[in-house]
Amino acid sequence: MSTSTIVFIPTSAKRAHELVTAPGKQVTAFTVNKELRSILDVTDPEETEHAAMVIGSVWGLAHTGRRLVLVAHVPAEQITDHEEVDNGGVTLTRLEPSNVTAWFADDDDADSRVAAAAVKGMTIDDAWNDVTVQTLIGEHELSWHDITEELPAVGTDPEGFPGVE
Repeated sequence: MSTSTIVFIPTSAKRAHELVTAPGKQVTAFTVNKELRSILDVTDPEETEHAAMVIGSVWGLAHTGRRLVLVAHVPAEQITDHEEVDNGGVTLTRLEPSNVTAWFADDDDADSRVAAAAVKGMTIDDAWNDVTVQTLIGEHELSWHDITEELPAVGTDPEGFPGVE
């Protein structure tokens, strides 16, 4: 029997709508892996999962222009390496819509616009060290939503980001 791993998938609104309705392949996600555990100074599993979610949201900020993160429970064998492995980055070889259980997002995307513009296209490490990102993280916690709640509208994605078609 396969074990399930919780992953956090930073995404655009358009892609989020696709992922909750049809299987996705080669999906970037973040999870608590041994590399992430080694850089975190926490032992509480919930705190390490929260850290993986926040790190994923920073990746999303730099690549999609927003902090929208899907939460999924996936079979471990569907997880492979990713260039951001040191920050908990993984690639999902497949994501079934039924694996997605919740999502996190800013209550108001206006809160993250300045930070998104400042870190557009950066790596997580560079974006993480940006003062606008640190201010955003410190002042605006992401809100949790059950997967049955309506996702942000497709037309609300910021333009000009590499992760937004």
